[in-house]
Amino acid sequence: MMFEKLESPKEFSPFKDLSKKIGGLREGDLVGIVVTDQLSHAYFLHLAVSSFPGFSYYLDLSSRLSMDVLSSLGGDPGRIFFGRVYTMGDIISSIKYVSENSLFVVGSLNALDPRKEDILALKSEISEKTLYGMVLIEEQNLNELNLPGEIRRLLIVPEVFEQILVGRISYYRGKYKLTVTVLRAYPDKLSSLGDHEFTVDEEVKKILFPNREGQQSQ
Repeated sequence: MMFEKLESPKEFSPFKDLSKKIGGLREGDLVGIVVTDQLSHAYFLHLAVSSFPGFSYYLDLSSRLSMDVLSSLGGDPGRIFFGRVYTMGDIISSIKYVSENSLFVVGSLNALDPRKEDILALKSEISEKTLYGMVLIEEQNLNELNLPGEIRRLLIVPEVFEQILVGRISYYRGKYKLTVTVLRAYPDKLSSLGDHEFTVDEEVKKILFPNREGQQSQ
């Protein structure tokens, strides 16, 4: 353990109006995102990696990225790397191959049966390499009546996450709406705790119909 002088860290703000509300993810920090549907998963994953200015590394049991969607959202697939993992050991050991100051996304964490020691090791490595860490979990059977308990079940050690979000996307009156419950926030963004709703029609349509603009222009 060593002490660090408090400084103003660099931030990464991938989620537009949501990021404005909760603040950007800071270098060396970790955000935990739990979603209840596949569309929300695609939204958070693709927006994060398509908008990151440097290299992005995405680890999961299977890839849930689409090159067409990435291109539709303005991302550069050439700066995104995917790794297939089956154990928490695979995730921890992979970090030595990751460039510093990169975006590091872990999907399906709950399927790898992580222990408390695994989460602490993950956080330590992300902090050491000043990565922007993101854990993304889809849980369609989430118990909305006990979100604190569900978050501890899924993230194991919620205390190591600087931001914790629960996201859902719905379609209402011709618009796609993102509803987010902020359960953990930075000390200077505590006013963002609670429920928020955002219109994400433009981004969702690019995810659902990534080739539409190209087809219309032909």
